[in-house]
Amino acid sequence: MNIIRYSSLKQRSGYAGVFLLLLAVFILPFVPLLIWSFSLQWRFPELLPVFSLRAWSYVFSSHSQVWTSILNSLGLAAATSVISQLVAYPAARALGLYIQRGNRWIRLALIAPILIPGIAIAVGVHVFFLQIGLSDSWLGVLLAHLIPAAPYSIYLLYGFYAGYDSGYEKQLRLLGATRWQSFVQAELPLLKPVLTLSILFSFLNSWSQYLFTLFIGGGSLITLPMLLFSTLSSGDYSLMGALSMVFVIPALLVVIYSARETQVDQFAEKGEAA
Repeated sequence: MNIIRYSSLKQRSGYAGVFLLLLAVFILPFVPLLIWSFSLQWRFPELLPVFSLRAWSYVFSSHSQVWTSILNSLGLAAATSVISQLVAYPAARALGLYIQRGNRWIRLALIAPILIPGIAIAVGVHVFFLQIGLSDSWLGVLLAHLIPAAPYSIYLLYGFYAGYDSGYEKQLRLLGATRWQSFVQAELPLLKPVLTLSILFSFLNSWSQYLFTLFIGGGSLITLPMLLFSTLSSGDYSLMGALSMVFVIPALLVVIYSARETQVDQFAEKGEAA
């Protein structure tokens, strides 16, 4: 018994060490950015910078484009997340449950937008959208963001449906449930953790998109990545630090919320199993 406890404690210590290492690797790059955002100047060999709120005053000022870019980025990321799931759900369900012949080739074709360099796709899509009148428009940028986001969602949901037992739904349908009732009561609770991850990846994919927004938006649609990249060439480290924090915090909140929801679902499943 003591050997088992010792082994368990050793395993937990190992996990805790790996977790702390990953946490440090994740957080450390943001520390200098956070310090720079509250600095006026920070020159070698000074250990501490000259404190200033200049960068944050500019970020929250009415004449900066930060608020507009945040709204554009949030709107695009939210729309991309929702539409990606609407596209991915029937595709993943069909691939996982019904399509057997050519399944591997279809999945290979779906992953092509992820394998091909983004700039090659962006140039081709830009030419096509110019011909059909979707270039330099919000809708065009949204459709372009779906190109890399939708395959991620399809693959994530396909992994779920490849091992999904549709017998639960059939039992409910035999008892008189409608298709919607069987989806809500049998399919959705099992699908929810994977669906949460799929929404998270779609959101982050769109949130960090720069190439597609630049090519398809033509500079008329300003998002946070575009504003951040344009600031990088200015050499203003304080403003770069503040904008980087504004760029990271919403994405970090979405990741924390998604992780929490997934964890709650896992605990609920364990509770039901017990």
